[in-house]
Amino acid sequence: MADDHIRYDILAQEALRGVMRKVLAEVARTGLPGNHHFFITFLT
Repeated sequence: MADDHIRYDILAQEALRGVMRKVLAEVARTGLPGNHHFFITFLT
């Protein structure tokens, strides 16, 4: 198998973290619509 020089796993994780930052910032400004809620888990 070829070496993964681009590290797609890290790129994807950083992209998903960016999505969460944007969503949480928007919710902090405007609140959640309707009866929505977050379910957030942490790996420790």
